[in-house]
Amino acid sequence: MKRSGLPVFVRLDGRPAILVGDGAMAEAKRRLLERAGAVIVGEDAPAHIALVACADPEPVVARLKARGLLVNVADRPDLCDFTLPAIVERDPVTIAIGTGGASAGLAAALRQRIEPLI
Repeated sequence: MKRSGLPVFVRLDGRPAILVGDGAMAEAKRRLLERAGAVIVGEDAPAHIALVACADPEPVVARLKARGLLVNVADRPDLCDFTLPAIVERDPVTIAIGTGGASAGLAAALRQRIEPLI
């Protein structure tokens, strides 16, 4: 049985998180980080996690992983140390729906079905 990882909720409030990239996908990642309370910093700043959303992510990922950071790369689960799930938030409940990067569409469809239930 293939395992997709350990589901966790990471507290980022006030903590630095690196964001590398531009465009719509990077802006979506920025909104996620901001909603989590992260302090978004550049590639060379100290941090523990990084989100990458750029056209040529391999060299960026190599630099970040060489520093020991956990890295998420938009649309490239093969390069990810962690994936970002589809999220349903209804205070105080948060539901994360993950596929380990295998099917973002399936996770989004499940999120849409769950949202009206809570």
